[in-house]
Amino acid sequence: MNSLHKFLFLSIILTFAIFFLSSVSSLCEDDVTVRVTGMGVIVADDVGKARDDAINDALRKAVEQAMGTMISAESIVENSMLIEDNIYSKTQGYVKSFDIVSDGESTNLPNVYEATIDATVSAADIKDDLVALGILMQRKGLPRMMVLIEEQNLSDHHYARQGYDMNTAEQAIQEVFRNKGFLFIDQQTAFKNIQSSSQEAAMRGDASAAATIGKQSGAEVIITGKSISKKANVNANLGGMMSIQANVNIRAIRTDNADIIGTAAEHAPQVHIDEITGGVLAIQKAATKAAERLSSQIVETWSKDLASGMRVAVTFHGVQSFDDLGNLRFIIQDYVRGVKSVDQRTFGGGVAVFDVETTSTAVDIAASLTGKPNDHYDFEVLSVTPNNLEIKAKPK
Repeated sequence: MNSLHKFLFLSIILTFAIFFLSSVSSLCEDDVTVRVTGMGVIVADDVGKARDDAINDALRKAVEQAMGTMISAESIVENSMLIEDNIYSKTQGYVKSFDIVSDGESTNLPNVYEATIDATVSAADIKDDLVALGILMQRKGLPRMMVLIEEQNLSDHHYARQGYDMNTAEQAIQEVFRNKGFLFIDQQTAFKNIQSSSQEAAMRGDASAAATIGKQSGAEVIITGKSISKKANVNANLGGMMSIQANVNIRAIRTDNADIIGTAAEHAPQVHIDEITGGVLAIQKAATKAAERLSSQIVETWSKDLASGMRVAVTFHGVQSFDDLGNLRFIIQDYVRGVKSVDQRTFGGGVAVFDVETTSTAVDIAASLTGKPNDHYDFEVLSVTPNNLEIKAKPK
């Protein structure tokens, strides 16, 4: 084989290799649109809850069917536990969009609601899919964020907040989160009604202080932490420039129950002729990396909330007897959408507290309890946040 033939042969092989790799890449990246039908059981004439269950059932089936176009049925069976933990638990994150083709009570099965949907499913991770992230944000009720970072740019330049003043780390963190579709409150307005001592306590990591600020400002999630930049040892090889090192430690706190839903710590260096400018650039780098990690953790937490259920504390006032506990548990389980489980936490002095695992929010629970008649109680909502509900039970 002469050199020309060798060249042509290798060219053909290379062309086929590129085509094959491109086809595999396209197969992995393409969206899959499927039509599926889900079902939900109608309990206590609650057609709305059955409709939600039918749509969620259809979404899960859509993910399963789309997954079947990428791996064999045998692989699905062999890896059922892994798929259950990592794929089905993130159904909403993999479904980029869906349209309801038809829905209504089944003509063949009694007390069953059916929903047929066309779903567009992506195999991409939800963290890298802004469309899916938008769906997640909507299903979480478009929670609003606030950022409070204590910043120290070099040891002799300590950051102090005077009323309201954006700093380097806060700006970098907000930019990352905004680009992913997160919403932020108007911090300038919010800080007018918040004491500086509460701000400082929150920045030091006090989850209770962050929760208080959230209630005062209307922020459902507060990102707090510290950013520090320092000049490293001077190196003659840098040509008169200096090396600045920055460290950023942040955490995300759910303000209605003070739960920590994510933490991140990052380090970044920067070479510059000016100490302050180098510190700013180093903090920007570290804060951006930390924000990326933290946003991924928040998305993962919210995805699990929607798929597996989140914890909502429901407090009933006016509970007169132990028998009332069973009645209240029954009402929550059968009258409220999205409930996975109901566990009694405390009871005494006429007050009963339940931990409710649900894909709904406390607002949804409140609406269901007050909007549906039952034989035992009238309910009056005393206070409500996305994860906490206080309600007065009035025996009939």
